Amino acid sequence: MKKLLLIFGFGVLTMPLMAQLSQAERDFAINYLETTHANIVEAVKDLPEESFNYKPKDGGWSVSNALEHILLTETAFFGMAQGTLANDETMSEKDLSAQDGALIGMLANRGTKVKTAPPFEPSGKWSSKAEMLAELEKSRTKLVEFLSSTDADLRGHITTIPVGEVDVYQILLIVAAHSQRHTFQMQEVLAEMNAM
Repeated sequence: MKKLLLIFGFGVLTMPLMAQLSQAERDFAINYLETTHANIVEAVKDLPEESFNYKPKDGGWSVSNALEHILLTETAFFGMAQGTLANDETMSEKDLSAQDGALIGMLANRGTKVKTAPPFEPSGKWSSKAEMLAELEKSRTKLVEFLSSTDADLRGHITTIPVGEVDVYQILLIVAAHSQRHTFQMQEVLAEMNAM
């Protein structure tokens, strides 16, 4: 009986340690969020208004539209992450960590076209590029601060999104991968405009 209690006690004491992200995972996600943020800023900050608002001939989004879409979805993804963490019913012992790389590759890839849901369609919510970049700065700072300080079990809470099951850590990776995807889109739009 003493052995059973000892094993159970050890399991309870080590459970929070096992649930925490590794420092490598935490560092990777923070770096990915910061790098994709810097790439967006670099692509957008010096654009004249004409370039920022140029729409491709095929009727796609302007750089401004893509940036607004990033902002709208980023807020929703972080809300989803927080909601998933707050719901005890989302706890799972599944280990989805092997899917991190594939998930990033799939989300960042511009080869597969995806129609966005109406709430994430750009509608002119922000009035200027400066306002949008300030909002992005605020959003990324909040995400990085959350990742830097949380001791929540980001791997142990799982939800289902259109691409399948993901844990909360992966939702945060999706934020970065999704913005990388749309930074590529911005570069395509600008390349088309510059080729004219």
